[in-house]
Amino acid sequence: MAGLGSVLNTARDALAAQSYGLAVTGQNIANASTPGYVRREAILQTKAIGAQTYGTVDVQGLRRASDTFTSRRLYESLGLGSAAKEHEKQLSQVESLFNDFQGSGLADSIDQLFGSFSSLAANPSDPSSRIGVLDRAASFASRANDTANALATQEGELLQQARETVAAVNERAQDLARVEGQISIARASGGDAADLLEEREALLRSLGDMVDIRVVENGDGGIVVQGSGSTLVEGSRANSMSIDLDADGKLRLWGSTAGGGGTEITRYLSGGKLAGIKETRDVDIFTVKSKLDDLVHGIADAVNTQHAAGYGLDGATGREIFDLSPTPSGAARAIRVSADVLDKPDTIAAAGTATSLPGGSDNAIALLRLGGKPIMNGNTQTPGVAYGALIADVGLRGRRAIETAEHRDSVHAQIENLVQQQSGVSLDEEMIQLSKYQRAYQAASKVLTTVDQLLAELMQAI
Repeated sequence: MAGLGSVLNTARDALAAQSYGLAVTGQNIANASTPGYVRREAILQTKAIGAQTYGTVDVQGLRRASDTFTSRRLYESLGLGSAAKEHEKQLSQVESLFNDFQGSGLADSIDQLFGSFSSLAANPSDPSSRIGVLDRAASFASRANDTANALATQEGELLQQARETVAAVNERAQDLARVEGQISIARASGGDAADLLEEREALLRSLGDMVDIRVVENGDGGIVVQGSGSTLVEGSRANSMSIDLDADGKLRLWGSTAGGGGTEITRYLSGGKLAGIKETRDVDIFTVKSKLDDLVHGIADAVNTQHAAGYGLDGATGREIFDLSPTPSGAARAIRVSADVLDKPDTIAAAGTATSLPGGSDNAIALLRLGGKPIMNGNTQTPGVAYGALIADVGLRGRRAIETAEHRDSVHAQIENLVQQQSGVSLDEEMIQLSKYQRAYQAASKVLTTVDQLLAELMQAI
């Protein structure tokens, strides 16, 4: 009687274990196409019964088919790829501002400015030629203003995006801390935390898309999440990040703790959308703005100097065409047609001397020749070459951003494929597992039926 009872218990435990295995396998099959789902494996273990040499099967729970090292590589590639994509997207907007094929560049306005001096040299006393100079000067100043303002607008938008991204990072950190607390409670009570671990994985991916993260296990199944070198999440406690501007107007990232202390971590920012925003705003746009200011200031200053040496039809000299800042900084946004010549065609100084008025064109010719002279960048480049260098720099930055994004996307795809091989669901393998558990369940059921029959026969015999 005791022997049959032990066999009955064994069959009962086997039915429960195989049923659990079937449930886990069915869950894997149902989520085979779910993005980010990690394959689960039932943990079944032989359990001895007292001092007997045979035992019964016991359900120890389940494990997720994940690898810590691969996960770290995944988060790293995710952050780098996100930064590159954001950088590429933002740089494409910068490139569009200098697209001369679509009329948004400065090439036409520069050519037309110097071209107007050609018409002036040919007809120095013609009012329409003088009006043309003023019109082309206004067009050059307006195009420079528009381009510089667009860059400044994008700079401001990137600051706002950086603030929104940091706010989202802090929100994800709070969610992650909440889930970590729930995981800890579930494990302490012997519950199944698999679904919570899936939610944690989704939050980590979302966080890694915004900022570079490093995930470290703390020894008891929990994790510590660092963002740009600062601890964001430790157990059920979340810290925060904040962002402001330094004295140069560049983004500055801070890692804060629950106690309110903060440490600057800008130099550790290396991945995620936030890194792409910072690189575009503080490196690319900053450099392009500086080069644009140098270009505009150099052309306008040379034109002003030469124009001031000539004489208008009224016999006056020393007047400049452009109002210009004393230094290149901010010149593209500040440049305007000078009030001394605005709407005053007769003030345009085409003559080189007062005695050559009204038909003198020496100064108009000198202004025209500036277009082909090395007046830029320490008198080493012509205006056309200097503008070409600016365009080349913008294009090269865009090309590098595209290549970097493509390379990092390829690397990330390889790691995702590796993760899928390790953690993804193979329907063929799951069907094998399903068949194995089904046969084991049938065998246990057969044992249970047999013992039941033996017990019935025993009772009849008694």
